[in-house]
Amino acid sequence: MSAAVRAPSAAPVAAGPPETPGTLVRRPVGAVLGLAGTVLAAVWLSLVALTGVLDGTGWVPGSLLAALAVVAATATSRVLRLPGALAPLFGAGALVLVLTVLFLREPALLGLVPTPGSLALAAQLWQEAAGVAAERPAPYPDAAALAFVAALVTGAVTLFVDTVLVALRLPGLSALGVLALLVVPALVLPESVGAAGTAAAVLAALVLLGGGRRFGAVREPRTAAAPGSWPRALVVGAGVLAVTLLVPGLVPGFVNGAFPQGSGLAGERASGVGPLRAVGQDLRSAEQLPRLEYTTSTGEPELLRVLTLTDFSGAEWFPDSTGLEPGPGTLAPTPLQPVGDGPERTTAVELRDWSERWLPLPWAPVGVTGLEDGDWAWSPRDLAVHGGQVPPQGTAYEVRSVAPEPTSAQLREAPAAPETPELAPYLELPEQSPAALQDAARERAGDAPTAFDQALALQEWLRSDEFRYDVDAPLAQGYDAGGMGSLEEFLAVRTGYAGHFAPAMAVMARELGIPARVAVGYLPATGTDAADAAPGAAPEAEEPFGAAADPGAFPVLPRDAHAWPELWFEGSGWVRFEPTPGTGDLPGYAAEGSQDGDGQSQEGEGTAEPTGEPTDAPTPASTADSSETDAPSAEPTAVPTPESSAAPAPEEDAEPAVWPAWLAGGLAAALLALLAALPRLLRSRRRLRRLRVLGDEEAPAPQRALAGWAEVEDLAVDHGVGRAAAETPRAFVDRLGALLPAAAAPLGRLGRDVEQALYAPGTAAWSPEAAPADVTALRSALAERGGPGAGRARWFPRSVTARR
Repeated sequence: MSAAVRAPSAAPVAAGPPETPGTLVRRPVGAVLGLAGTVLAAVWLSLVALTGVLDGTGWVPGSLLAALAVVAATATSRVLRLPGALAPLFGAGALVLVLTVLFLREPALLGLVPTPGSLALAAQLWQEAAGVAAERPAPYPDAAALAFVAALVTGAVTLFVDTVLVALRLPGLSALGVLALLVVPALVLPESVGAAGTAAAVLAALVLLGGGRRFGAVREPRTAAAPGSWPRALVVGAGVLAVTLLVPGLVPGFVNGAFPQGSGLAGERASGVGPLRAVGQDLRSAEQLPRLEYTTSTGEPELLRVLTLTDFSGAEWFPDSTGLEPGPGTLAPTPLQPVGDGPERTTAVELRDWSERWLPLPWAPVGVTGLEDGDWAWSPRDLAVHGGQVPPQGTAYEVRSVAPEPTSAQLREAPAAPETPELAPYLELPEQSPAALQDAARERAGDAPTAFDQALALQEWLRSDEFRYDVDAPLAQGYDAGGMGSLEEFLAVRTGYAGHFAPAMAVMARELGIPARVAVGYLPATGTDAADAAPGAAPEAEEPFGAAADPGAFPVLPRDAHAWPELWFEGSGWVRFEPTPGTGDLPGYAAEGSQDGDGQSQEGEGTAEPTGEPTDAPTPASTADSSETDAPSAEPTAVPTPESSAAPAPEEDAEPAVWPAWLAGGLAAALLALLAALPRLLRSRRRLRRLRVLGDEEAPAPQRALAGWAEVEDLAVDHGVGRAAAETPRAFVDRLGALLPAAAAPLGRLGRDVEQALYAPGTAAWSPEAAPADVTALRSALAERGGPGAGRARWFPRSVTARR
């Protein structure tokens, strides 16, 4: 009789688990441990993807221990043969314990038991992690707060993978945990996952599929071939590749994707994108809306500087927003930022499409008015003005500035820069500084007699016909402006734009012992019409882009974005040079040739005059005969890139930059929500499949009867009245009928059908009495009966996790 009782589960009702939910068959200890090892290996492999956005290894031990604790706790619960629902609770408890011991020990009871103080500390760490994301670009520094968040997210993902793979027996779906750990790095910093991270994620997904199959965590009988094992593996692998390759391109705000919207110099910052790369985005942008407009007391356009870059380490270079002085009204020259003699002028600025906290100022500012309201500050290092928030459109202010006019003789006679703590940061170079830059600096300028002649020699070489200007080639060839890596490739290819030429000269100047930094801003606005644009440039309207409302105002467009090096000379301070080929706005002192060791002018390889159009490349249209205002930024290249909304000026805006931490929390919450809803979704899907079979008049009668009976057994298990191992179908029906009088008649029909299917001769022709409505009536009767198990039957039905 026992064999007869179990017969319904062996019938081929449809793809799904064996249909004996009332009989729980525990896995062997070896299978439990094998599945635990599978989950642990997959999660640990997935962590490789995080190395691209988290610097150092301080976060690794906590994440590894969090995954280990969760897996050990759930495996222990299963080895002890505790109720299945306790395994996730054990795992969650183990995760809390690990987080408490590693990060929340001080306020915890005995250093182990969490207290309200522990929760407060956890919230503080979460906020600190958000602050780090707001203040620093990716990759993020090694910090305790980030290690806490990494461990928390890793533990939550491990719990999800373990529950879906082991309890629900869905290996393919468990691979969502692998994808979850890929989403954050793929979104935060494009290309950060890398080949190693992608390979590890694909391997992790295959481990889940193979381990689930090997240790019995599948919903098909082990004797049957797994339907679509290889196609399923390919689908999972394709999902991993889609996350790493496509997601960054389809999410607005990323620079190398299909829709590079954002990350312009004055636009909202996409995490990890620096101002040098933003210059290229602005130059390539097809949408040339005016960033601002200004009028000058002289009636002439001016060079506008937004910020400077001093720290040359990291994959991207960003400005320093520390050590600021409050109130722009106190702005004045400082020892580190002197302002030489020159004519004074006044500039009235009105911001239009501006979304950065650093303000554009004419060089060199000596006073700013009109910003009395708001949280404004200025930097004694470079006289840049910074706001506590992005200024609204229409913000207007007035700047008094002095145009220093050092002479070449004055700069040539300047003594060597002193070795002072104040100038030391402007001589520092990271260990990974390319040797090619050092060799080039020595070869091209090492023999020049003075620092000024060395600077001129570097400028002339970069402006010579050995280099060519092209804003598209670096992006297409994978060395768009950024850090040292892009400079090394630039020096090999010798093709780029201001975001390459300016930092290259600054790095080589430091190699020669000349303090240097990189400034980012806008060249003097041209105010010219479309006829002045280069051939092949983005089409313009008859009126120039962003024509100013005031006929006397100069509109500043994204194509005016520029970068240039500034070198320190004693007695003059920071002096601007222009190494970008074709830039017409060349300072007078920099327009002469350098001198060799005999004091003779060198006019050979390079020329200090604008070189005009570099060969074989889309270049700025200015030539030696062109107007001084013809700048490379005025020339979009022949094939405009997709429309972009301006990239980040480098300063991190707290609102847009906080999102990576919240994204991690949102992903964890979404995984937990999906995990909570999965049992109900799976149970509903199984019920609908069985009811379709039961109501299919063309299906074989035994198959219809067994489908209906399987649903009866599962409904009983869900509500805690499941069939005992030795209970016959008739005895089971009688017991349920007495418990649920309203469903006695439907139960009778379903019971007679299953007896007919089990015991009638195979040649007998018959048709089931029961219909889907009988199963629905039984389900309604069980729900009306209520009791403490009714809620669980709806959301966490036992039949889904029961091991048959």
